[in-house]
Amino acid sequence: MADKAKDDRKVAVVIPIPNDPPWELFDAIPTEIPIIVADDSDGQLAPPPRENVHYFDYAAQEAYCGRHYAAMPHKSAASRNFGHYYAYKEGYDVIIALDYDCGTRSGWLETHLECLTTVTDAPALEPKVENGWVNSIEAEGFYARGYPYEFRTPELAEVRETTASGEVKINMGVWDNILDLNGVDKFQAEPPYDPGLRGDQNFVSLGNIPVCGMNTAFTADLTPAYYFLPDMWVNDGSPGSWHLSRHDDIWGGYVVKKLMDVRGDLFTFGRPVVEHTKQTKLERVAVLEQYMHLMSVPFYDIVDEAVAELEPSDYAAMYAHFVEEYQRRVEKSPAPPHFKAVYEGLGEWMERWAQAFV
Repeated sequence: MADKAKDDRKVAVVIPIPNDPPWELFDAIPTEIPIIVADDSDGQLAPPPRENVHYFDYAAQEAYCGRHYAAMPHKSAASRNFGHYYAYKEGYDVIIALDYDCGTRSGWLETHLECLTTVTDAPALEPKVENGWVNSIEAEGFYARGYPYEFRTPELAEVRETTASGEVKINMGVWDNILDLNGVDKFQAEPPYDPGLRGDQNFVSLGNIPVCGMNTAFTADLTPAYYFLPDMWVNDGSPGSWHLSRHDDIWGGYVVKKLMDVRGDLFTFGRPVVEHTKQTKLERVAVLEQYMHLMSVPFYDIVDEAVAELEPSDYAAMYAHFVEEYQRRVEKSPAPPHFKAVYEGLGEWMERWAQAFV
């Protein structure tokens, strides 16, 4: 673990905020750590009640980004991309992504920083099936948001304990109180308060994992490859079409995890646990997630084909190459036309993000 007494890494916390939060949720964040707010209210937030909080409304974002403002989505959780970009450009070493409805606890910052280090023979989980998934929670019968239904059987979800060595580039903490599950799963069964954690320390995920962006620390060099994907509209002939949402961190996380695998960098998960305090109306959540469930596996297939063409390099170069390969493979994908239209649109957003780091 990193030596807390000698840890001189420059750290920023990035929070996308669409409306005024209860600021006591962030009391465990020391005031010397800046909080960068991607202001998704566009200037309607009340002044912050603490020091070292930096608001960026849309005009401020555009002034900072210039032509790369075109890569910054709004009106979704993907609005946090601006904060990550800003922290990267300003020379921060560690960026911590936090949602505005998540309460921090004592030791939250220290735990994240301790996990971002080089490890030897660290505990790890590996799926038993090829290209399988690791569930980030242990609550019996429940899967974290984004865990594909195609793998939700005891046999396909089975993992083995092993060890891993390397540099941890992402540490994903989970959440209690309101678990981050697919909305429709909460109609099926009442979730518990506690997500369930395996063992007494975090595990390395050696397989795919639903990468939740609510409580996640990462080394800043990952930023060019860690893009939260924007909301889209799926035009399937339905009146008004379908709003595709809540895929931003899951799909963007799938991409960055695959690039990390190419380089041999590690992803840990578990602690620190935040208190998730807000439940969006489940009927709305289920609608927003409908096409995420339907479109995830074809998207992952395209990503996997693109990643297969990559060689280890710095993350900016890898992501730029990935986007080129991704766009070529979308054209050849057997996915339905209305799926491909969304994938193409996402490819355009990813291309703009890649260009911001050239």
